[in-house]
Parts: sequence; C-alpha cells; structure tokens
Amino acid sequence: MRIFNPDNGIFRYTEKLADLIILSVFWLVCSLPLVTVGPATAALYHTVVHCIRGNGRNSWGMFFTTFKSNFKVGTLTSLVVVPLFGVLLILHELLYQAALVDSTGYVLYFAYRVFLLLPVGAACYVFPVLSRFTFQVNGLLMTSAKLAIAHLPTTVLMALILFAALVVCSNILVFLFVMPTVVAWMHSYLLERIFKPYMDAQRPPQEEETEV
Repeated sequence: MRIFNPDNGIFRYTEKLADLIILSVFWLVCSLPLVTVGPATAALYHTVVHCIRGNGRNSWGMFFTTFKSNFKVGTLTSLVVVPLFGVLLILHELLYQAALVDSTGYVLYFAYRVFLLLPVGAACYVFPVLSRFTFQVNGLLMTSAKLAIAHLPTTVLMALILFAALVVCSNILVFLFVMPTVVAWMHSYLLERIFKPYMDAQRPPQEEETEV
C-alpha cells in the first residue's frame, strides 16, 4: 500500500513529527554532562536543517555522526560558554533579589534582562556555526561574535525565541521533550540565510561548459 511507502507524503510528515521528539530527547541526554552541550547542539542543528527542513533520512545516524565529528571543538567551546553563562545566571539571581527590595533594584534588573539579549543571542550562533563550518575554538567564538554584531536584529530575535521557549518549558515541563528541536528549527530560518553566502563561497566553482 502507498501509505507504507517511505516516500509517501503522510509517512514523511509523520516521520518528521517523530523526529521532533526523538531529536529533542537525544539532545537532552547528550547535553546532561553540560560540557557536551556544544556538540549536542551542533548535531541537533545540523540534523534539523537536513532532516526536518530538508528531505534527509536517517536522522538518528546523522545526529550521532555530527555529534562525534564536532565533539572535540564543541566540548572545548562549552568549557568557555557554560561557565560564562553560569556567571550571568548568578548575576541575574542577585539582581532579581535586589528588584524585590526597591525600585532602583528593579530598574537594574530590567536593564540587565535587556542586556542579556546580546550574549544569549550571540551564543545562539556558536554551535550552528560549528555544525556548518570548520573552526577551532578561538575562531569559532570570534566568528560567532562578529556575526551576532553584524546581524543584531536577528541576534535579538533568536534570544527572544530562546527565552520564550524557556518560559514555556518552565511552566509546562512536557514541552521540554519537543522544544529543543522546535527552537533549532526556528533558528535555522534566521541563520541559514546568513550562512548561505559563506557556504556558497566555500563550494568549488563549477566547471564551465565549453561551447561546441
């Protein structure tokens, strides 16, 4: 029957829906040590672009292949990014407590939350960039920072998407099992248009056809 044909539209749609959950679970499990959140995020982004947005198959295999290939640089980068965000989180909690005391503390807390859009948005570039290009840690962080500044509206929008996802997951825990993939999918529509000129530049030029 056509309904069981792997190329059937309904079958592919169901497969993609299943991947929303499966890839999110893979990401959650692989990110548990925290230092591996980098290669896990790179693997999630790469697989989402090729299998959720694209027509790639074998999403499970692609996820773990990408995770393995980006493990070293992704883990080393995580050792920089994770502690940094730990400090930002501690400052957030301190300012939140100050906001409960007086109006000055509230203003500082509100200003800090606006400021957080920049580092959080910049972090949204790091591991997708790793999944699409080859960098060492310093080059990866510098390139991501330059892209974040050059595309500031996109940077802020990605941070807002991530914040919204965190709010949803904190209130409805079950969404944690689908939201990582959804966020990667939404971010990909913003990032791929930025990446495209650089990816096109890396492709070898096609040989010109000689006229007969």
